[in-house]
Order: sequence, then C-alpha cells, then structure tokens
Amino acid sequence: MHTVSGKNLSSEELEEVHKWLLQNSISTHRLRREFSDVLPLAEVLKRDYPRLVDLYNYPKKSSVQLKLANWETFNFKVLSKFNMTLSRDFMDQLANGVNGAAEVLLHEVIRLEKRQRVAEERNAAMRQEQAWEENDEVKTVVVNKQVGDGIVQVPQKMILYSLYEKMARDSQAKDVIIDAYQQRLAHMESIIKIKSERIDELLMQMGKIPQKGATGAASNCCLAFETKDSVRKRPSLTPISSGDPDCAT
Repeated sequence: MHTVSGKNLSSEELEEVHKWLLQNSISTHRLRREFSDVLPLAEVLKRDYPRLVDLYNYPKKSSVQLKLANWETFNFKVLSKFNMTLSRDFMDQLANGVNGAAEVLLHEVIRLEKRQRVAEERNAAMRQEQAWEENDEVKTVVVNKQVGDGIVQVPQKMILYSLYEKMARDSQAKDVIIDAYQQRLAHMESIIKIKSERIDELLMQMGKIPQKGATGAASNCCLAFETKDSVRKRPSLTPISSGDPDCAT
C-alpha cells in the first residue's frame, strides 16, 4: 500500500501538474481552496471510474472537520482500491488548504493514471497472447537463433501462409482504394484552382475601367457589366433615327 504524505515537488513535477490541470480544464486559481474538499477530485476520477466513485457520498462541505470526514471516506472507499492511501496528517493539510498540498495530491493522481495505463496495456498484451494461443491459425514453433558464439532455441509465433496471402490481398485492395481517392482529391483541387482563378478574373473586370473598344463593340449602346462607380463620360454619338431613348447620348 502506497502512503501519500506531504512533500516538496520539483519544478519538473510542478510543471507536469500544471499541464495536467490544463488538459482537464481545471483552473489553477484558488487551487488549494478548491481541493481542500474531496469533491473536485471525486469528479475527476468519476470520469474514468464511474462505477467506483459515487458523488453522492461526497457532498460539498465548508468546515474543516466535515472536509476531513469526506477525505477519510474517499480514502477508504476509492483510493484504497488503487493500493494508495493518504496519511492522516496529509488529509489534515488538504482540509486546511495548506500551500502545496493540492499539488502533491494531483501529482499522485498523475502517477496513478500512469500506473493504470501501464496495467491496462499489459493486460491487453496478455489477452492478445492468449488469443494467439487459442487461434489455430497461429502456431508457436521453436527456431534456432545465434547468440554470440552459441546457438539457442527460442519460441517464435508463425501464421499460416494462406492467412498471410489473405492479409496481403486485403492490404493491396486498400492501397488501390486510397490511390483512387488521392487521384479524385487531386482532380477536385485542380477544379477548385481553375474556378478560383476565374472568380478572381471576373472580380478584377468588375472593378476596372472598361477597356478601349468596349463602347464601340456594344451595338445596342449597353455595357455588359456596368456599375454606378464605373460609369464615365462617353464621347458624343450620333442619335439613331429610331428615337430609342436608351440609345441616346
């Protein structure tokens, strides 16, 4: 059983605690006051161990004695399940909001999370090993391996060649699909580039003065793109005998 008591953290350990607080969206302001009661820590562990932590057992308290009672309950019902316990003196420091006690507690929580991850990875590896042993397609054979000047026999896992061929075909089919999607993506990017260039060209035309010959090319005396700001004084034209007011100067 690992017993946690008050200690001084190094600068690296304090930095690790601050990063953990940011990752868990916990404010560093009034840290020792917030963690003088067990509820904030119970809420953090509740996310990873919902069946183990019951928040109704740790209502928020205001007095030091009631906070200490909360820590004792949490120490017995939760932390002991992780082979960890808080000393009586350390719980008293937490309940009284002693400077640095909250950081020590959170650093122990970080260490606990690391141990749990290692245990989970080890258990996953053991389950995989067991699955391999139960799988008829995976065989364990003994092969000779040279170690230094000598030859030793070591066990090695092997799979059926038919299984290897199937995995190779599946991988090749996935590569073909990925290549097709990459080509489609490149085509779409090319289209987007052409469209963007065309849009830029149109925007530039709408913002420029009409080029020479633009008025002469308009036989109906109307411009295709004409805005209020782009209208300039045109040279006088001979009125058309039809009397159309739209074609007058």
